[in-house]
Amino acid sequence: MSESFLAKLPPEAVSPLLANAVRLEYPAGVCICRQDEPPTVRLFASGLVRSSRGGADGRIVTQRYLRRGDFGGIPTLFAGGPAAGQCHTLVASTYYQFSARAWRATAQDDVRVAHALLEEVSRIFTLSFVYMTSETLATTRQRVVRELLDLAADQQNGSELVVAVTQQQLAEGIGSAREVVARVLRGLREERLIETGLRGVVLLDPIHLQSELAQVS
Repeated sequence: MSESFLAKLPPEAVSPLLANAVRLEYPAGVCICRQDEPPTVRLFASGLVRSSRGGADGRIVTQRYLRRGDFGGIPTLFAGGPAAGQCHTLVASTYYQFSARAWRATAQDDVRVAHALLEEVSRIFTLSFVYMTSETLATTRQRVVRELLDLAADQQNGSELVVAVTQQQLAEGIGSAREVVARVLRGLREERLIETGLRGVVLLDPIHLQSELAQVS
């Protein structure tokens, strides 16, 4: 809890939020929430989870990635409808699940909690907006990393993250030259963040790779 926005609140304000919390663990490559499910508050304790939204034509758009200390479900807590997206694990992940009803009731009774939730919603929407509009601000390396993570999530089958893509396809995907992408991949390979071979690009440390995207502002 110390890495989340709850750390800003006094213990007596946090206590009702944590009542009856359930700890859940999931392996890599599984869906943990869908767009048509009721909103649920989740605090991620470990792992890496992709929050995305799917369209009627099958396309998937990444909203954000969630790591240790991040909350899911808060933006739709008071919406009265289903979840705004779907989540699935890129690596084995653990999270705590809380009662949405208890969080709503506590926010209505305690202005401190309501204010903290408002700040967190603003932060989440800002991060999502930056992620979806950061192409002009991101470095080539960050655009390559983002493309690899999104493709790995789309193609994931099991715990290993392998992207079946050529350097040319990757370059076309981010609007760059193959030679430039090749240099980026070489750097990532030298840092032991990826491996490349006949199968494509293997993401060895997706959590570290995702942390690079947070530097886009």
